[in-house]
Amino acid sequence: MIKQRYFAGRVLVYGLISVTVMLSAAMTGCNNKNNISEGSIKTEGSTKTEGNNQSEEFSETDVNDQPSDIHVEPPVIHGISDKTYYIGSKVSYMTDVYATDFSGQEIDVEVDKSQVNTSQPGSYIVYYKAVDSDGNETIEEVTFTFIEEETQEVKVNSSYSTLDEVVAAVLQDITDSSMSKGQKARAIYKYAHAKIGYTGNSYTKSSEWQDEAFEALKEIKKNGYVAGDCFTYASVDRALLDGIGAECIWVDNQGARSGDHSWLLCNLGTGWYHFDSTRMYDGFECFMLTDSQVQDYINRGNSIYRRDMSAYPATPSEEFSY
Repeated sequence: MIKQRYFAGRVLVYGLISVTVMLSAAMTGCNNKNNISEGSIKTEGSTKTEGNNQSEEFSETDVNDQPSDIHVEPPVIHGISDKTYYIGSKVSYMTDVYATDFSGQEIDVEVDKSQVNTSQPGSYIVYYKAVDSDGNETIEEVTFTFIEEETQEVKVNSSYSTLDEVVAAVLQDITDSSMSKGQKARAIYKYAHAKIGYTGNSYTKSSEWQDEAFEALKEIKKNGYVAGDCFTYASVDRALLDGIGAECIWVDNQGARSGDHSWLLCNLGTGWYHFDSTRMYDGFECFMLTDSQVQDYINRGNSIYRRDMSAYPATPSEEFSY
């Protein structure tokens, strides 16, 4: 769970100025109370003297007016979330993490991971801090959890001997003959999205997507859940989509600030659409999206789907329906 704390940098300063000025005015009034003559009239908040139309007024609004270039909106830290890793895994604390000030300008983020012990199972608090040019500060905390990795013997302990067998078993669980191909694809998306937890490390050491999908699906069938990364999601997505007769193209990003990412282009008979069941920190869902929809996400500051567009077929302009 993300916890947030905000601090306004200069509100206290101007508040002290306000109090100082008001106290000064009050003391002046006390010192002059014996000098009021018949020719002067004292009213609350002002002093007027006969024969002189000038007035001196003290108002809280005037004193508290702040310069127009001072902003008190706290910075916003993007891309942070609770994460789970295997003990001894390489941990990325800053992948896709950045902060913006009130104007949307990107500013630096500091991370405090001093409490983390990657060699011991448990949950640890990691702090992220951003301070803008006006001194406004945001501190957020997330939880990094480290678990023991199952042994290889546990991974292969399954009655399924081929990828096709375990794919058929999963599809039997989540689809039926009354469903359209689009409905089956949606069921596949929801299944992979729910059953795979993101840790930043693939489930196996293999670089072959078929091996990753086979072992991950067996683990899901055995224990109901598996931990992995985008390679795990894309591998499982592809295996199950192949199982319903969909065409798939593997996509790798390029030039993304967030690091490497893989997903699929999927064709169910109406053109290629982006398919990615990976859990995104901001809740974004990439189910059968057009190039335009993906570009909108990129334009909002999420570079994870940047790619060489000339290397892949374009999607239809119409949004997918099923």
